[in-house]
Amino acid sequence: MSQPASASNPPSSAPGAPLTVRAITAVEHTEFLARHPLTSFLQNPSWARVKSEWRAQSLGIHRGDELVGAALVLGRPLPVPSRVPVLGRAFLAYVADGPVLDEGVELVDALTPLVAELKSQGAFLVRVGPPGVVRRWEADVVRKALPDPESSMLTDLPCEVSEDALRTQQSLREAGWKEPEVSADFAAGQPMFQARIPLEGLDVDGWLARMSGSSRKRTRRSTRNDLDVVTAGPERLDDWDRLNDETAERDKFTGRPQDYFAKIIQNLGSSPIADVTFFLAEHEGEPVAAAFHFQQGQMAWRPYSASSQRERQRDAPRLLQLKQVEAAIEAGCLWLDLGGVSGSVDQEHKLSGLTEFKTTQGADIVQTLGEWDLPLNRPLAKAFDVYMSRR
Repeated sequence: MSQPASASNPPSSAPGAPLTVRAITAVEHTEFLARHPLTSFLQNPSWARVKSEWRAQSLGIHRGDELVGAALVLGRPLPVPSRVPVLGRAFLAYVADGPVLDEGVELVDALTPLVAELKSQGAFLVRVGPPGVVRRWEADVVRKALPDPESSMLTDLPCEVSEDALRTQQSLREAGWKEPEVSADFAAGQPMFQARIPLEGLDVDGWLARMSGSSRKRTRRSTRNDLDVVTAGPERLDDWDRLNDETAERDKFTGRPQDYFAKIIQNLGSSPIADVTFFLAEHEGEPVAAAFHFQQGQMAWRPYSASSQRERQRDAPRLLQLKQVEAAIEAGCLWLDLGGVSGSVDQEHKLSGLTEFKTTQGADIVQTLGEWDLPLNRPLAKAFDVYMSRR
């Protein structure tokens, strides 16, 4: 039988042992995330192969020999040659929806050695988006506020508040991190406000009951509109391109190239802890809508979707969303994330239609902790902000 550790020789995983950071393999990183079912795919090391324009590394946060946290860190260097002294190795370090920590590990305690490691590598700015929800607004509350001229921002409306998240915010402020601004518009990076359909304890009928009456009627009707839904692979990405190009032109955004979606299917889709499904809705063999469905642990996402004006009356996008909800419920997911929304509930705001649409689908709105900055070289951090704002 082993002897108990003495006070002078505590075990390496003792709660008081200091936290350290060192590189871990993609396999170690993936195995750690498998223990955390509410982790974003943005922290999956397979995502790094999708974001190939960034320099990526998996860093483990250890207490002694025990891995108690992990971060996928993406690096964006300054636009100068690498041979230039100091500036050539300087980079922005970005941790989206991370780091991921075991229960009991304090965020600021974990960030201290993580920042020290990144600073030693040349980081001039560290940006982190810690997981967590600060506030949640029910779909009905937001829907009713949109036409109300007295309503301005989500933060003015009644909501559920997480005291733990408020304490996390305060600890970050006290540690010198720059708090993200609550804004009506989207900033760079991941949106602070996100629309999520809660699925815990619900079946499809329960989700439909959360919808507005007109959305529920159109979704049910979409199942009777002579549409076929198929799952596809990279061989159907030409169809995606046509639908995405039409959507981008109609909604005035810049679409991503086909290669990006091929990398998603190939890399994130092959991760041991994540699934990617590419849905196509067809009418008489012609694709009229498409959507990507991501699932990791107990979370699901609808990050990319596109549709044609052809056969618009058949509501193909609504049928695809129904299929995604079915898939998420079958996988035991707690949420289906529909992506970002504005912080405004002013119906005159340019993004109000997006908020209205997503809440009519039964999505609550959550305010995440957002993305916090710690400048390590203030002149470089300021110059980089100016450069990015002018791109």
